[in-house]
Amino acid sequence: MRISICIPAYNRGEYLPELLDSILAQDTYECEIEVVISDNASTDNTGEVVDSYRSRFDRLVYSRADENMGADRNFLKVVELASGDFCWLMGSDDILEPGSIAEIEKNCRANPDIAGLSLNRNAYTFGLDERIYERPVAGGELPGNTKIEGPDRIFCLLGEYFGYLSGQVVYRELWSQVVSAENVEEYFNAYVHIYIIGRMVQIRPAWFYVAAPCVGWRSANDSFLAEGGNFKRMAIDVVGYEKIARGLFGTRSQTYHRINRTVAAVHVRYALLGAKLNDVEASFFRRAVPLLVGNYWRYPSFWARTAPLFLVPSRVVRLARWGYRNTLKRARVKRLAR
Repeated sequence: MRISICIPAYNRGEYLPELLDSILAQDTYECEIEVVISDNASTDNTGEVVDSYRSRFDRLVYSRADENMGADRNFLKVVELASGDFCWLMGSDDILEPGSIAEIEKNCRANPDIAGLSLNRNAYTFGLDERIYERPVAGGELPGNTKIEGPDRIFCLLGEYFGYLSGQVVYRELWSQVVSAENVEEYFNAYVHIYIIGRMVQIRPAWFYVAAPCVGWRSANDSFLAEGGNFKRMAIDVVGYEKIARGLFGTRSQTYHRINRTVAAVHVRYALLGAKLNDVEASFFRRAVPLLVGNYWRYPSFWARTAPLFLVPSRVVRLARWGYRNTLKRARVKRLAR
């Protein structure tokens, strides 16, 4: 078995060494590893960083685009360059946790009928020097290794988490089959991989969740937020997930509504909290109101949990965060360290 670690990169020369070192640090696995990097016309030292690692990998594939092709095309390109049986889609600023390749290999071999896997993660501060607490995958509904069957159940549990690129491993042959048969460009909104995974599980309706943390997520380093600003970043989630859910399941399905409710309760809620904490300009909230009400007006959970944040003053949100960090969050972080 060959596993391709597929890294779409753009101006990530600062972070790639930590990722590549974490791959080199893996041991006790039997499969062949291929590292594939698709450089989306970076203007920093990404190419030089990759060159410095060539002699340390048995198989390293690097391709640099002449011009920026956008995130979605780069996601497709990096898998196109790969030759593995499974492709681990890997964000260029995250890291592999010890033993993760062996864990993936074991579960792929034990479940030959799956379309792919989702991997639990450890969340870290920006510098990867301290673990932080975050909402469990699927809201805690998957407490251990779980084989999930049926596209609706897969998406009800993991549809929102599929947005986290580094947590997904896909069966390459099936991915390529979908890409060649579908007009995936219609879903170019930084989340094309979610749509492709959706089509994959409709063809092969089995997916596996690995409870052991296999990847380390670097928080506070969202490139889409840096490039597009707060409103555009939130709109990627709101518009992107809705369109994907509609295209895969239709607007009358329970799965469509479950995905939208989860996005409103998780992604949108965190986006509004972040905007309050960082004193984002008032125009963000003026633009957010029609976008969110237009998409989520039918969901009581939106009105109960997310919409009230529009009315809470920023100073109250900051005070609440201070209290949370010094009580409940501190206790949770201590439990993580044990």
